[in-house]
Amino acid sequence: MTLPPGLEAARRHREERGWEVLADFIDLLRIPNVIGSTGDLRRNAEDLAERFRRREAVMEVVEGEGAGPVVIGELRCASPTATLGVYVHYDGQPVAPDEWTTDPFAAAIATAPWHEGGTTVDPPGPGDPIDPEWRIYARGASDDKTPFAAILAAVDALAEAGIERRIDLVFLFDGEEESGSPNLGRYMTELAPRLVADAWLLCDGPVHQSRLPQVAFGVRGYTGFELTVYGPDRELHSGHYGNWVPNPAQDLARLLAGCKDETGRVVIDGFYDDTLPVADTDRSAIAAMPPVEETLREELGFAAADTDDPHYVEALLRPTFNVRGLRAASVGREARNVIPAEATASVDIRLAAGDDPHRMLDRVETHLRNQGWHVLDREPTPEERRAHRRLARMVRDPGYRAVRVPMGSALAAELVAASRTASGQEVVALPTFGGSLPLYLFEDHLDAPVVILPIANHDNNQHAADENVRVANLWYGVDLWATLIGSDLGGLAKSR
Repeated sequence: MTLPPGLEAARRHREERGWEVLADFIDLLRIPNVIGSTGDLRRNAEDLAERFRRREAVMEVVEGEGAGPVVIGELRCASPTATLGVYVHYDGQPVAPDEWTTDPFAAAIATAPWHEGGTTVDPPGPGDPIDPEWRIYARGASDDKTPFAAILAAVDALAEAGIERRIDLVFLFDGEEESGSPNLGRYMTELAPRLVADAWLLCDGPVHQSRLPQVAFGVRGYTGFELTVYGPDRELHSGHYGNWVPNPAQDLARLLAGCKDETGRVVIDGFYDDTLPVADTDRSAIAAMPPVEETLREELGFAAADTDDPHYVEALLRPTFNVRGLRAASVGREARNVIPAEATASVDIRLAAGDDPHRMLDRVETHLRNQGWHVLDREPTPEERRAHRRLARMVRDPGYRAVRVPMGSALAAELVAASRTASGQEVVALPTFGGSLPLYLFEDHLDAPVVILPIANHDNNQHAADENVRVANLWYGVDLWATLIGSDLGGLAKSR
């Protein structure tokens, strides 16, 4: 089969200079990037800007008052058919070095995953074989520095082969994504004239669990709250006062259990009212996905799903009600025979397309009040604690809405085709990712659609100890980006 010139150039580049791609990537991974480490994040920003400048991109590090730096830039070509925006974040989650097999910023190469008996190998040199099943272990290896290495190698591959790029690239590299991107909207507003694109791509997240390439046309939104319920104004002896003084831990457990039925459906009035119905194109895409439910259940170690949906992706198209943490008194060796004074739950609600964050929280609060709870947004006074048998404090975190791109659009067709060409495999077209990202900012501030084009392996330990990326996935990223920027993607311009 004849390969597109860009893809052929990428594969030749990997075969001849793959060792160099890995060496450059390892250098980038060795710069610490933990959220909140301002000096390290500036080093990452400057380093990335310089890497792209060496490829003739025009780059600038911008740092607003009270905000972490972003890197913006552009890489233009002579006869562009469209302009593609590229968003990548370079910050990473905190690390607990004692939980890692190797130093989180050593960028160690292993022959296989550590838990499967992988052993360390030295970085390859010129002419050395590179096993695509190797893993590179480092914070940021999969979330989210892999796209930088893939794009840079793709640009190099086309330049070496003398292939003219067909797509203008506009860059936005974020240093606060793992902190919720609190300043991204502000940067987009201020820099909007320099961030004009027909469509934006993000490469965050993993490919499908089957290892097939994946294109995601949406993300869930996010909202959440912390709920504290109150009992006595101090902890009390459970023998002297049990059965008489209300126990807030038990009250909270009953309250939370009453929010869902035995099938996993949320019973809060109106919870699903705003959720957009599933389109026929979405149902067709779900039906075409390879079945992974039994494999995932075994891999993740649980007995049965929390829903009757035949495909887990169907559950991603509805909002969730997830109790992500509980706290009341103490357990284990610290447990004491007491009635707690208060109990707290932290709940996240992943929003589906159509759901409004504020309206969803209003419905939760109305549900609490209908159950007889007196709900405050602050700590109660002593008088309030004595006046209300069911007393709660609800602290809201409104978050942001979900975003979806129509799966039948020209943009969707172009990206699925490019992924299929680059990988030589069928592509999983995912209506929405399970996770949440503030993609609404691209719609609101840049007036452009945004699609997720993942690169990393699904078993990458994202956010956890021993985060890694599989070399084969990095190679797929190089092939994908060479295919994209070396092709005539007319569907991008039609997406506006």
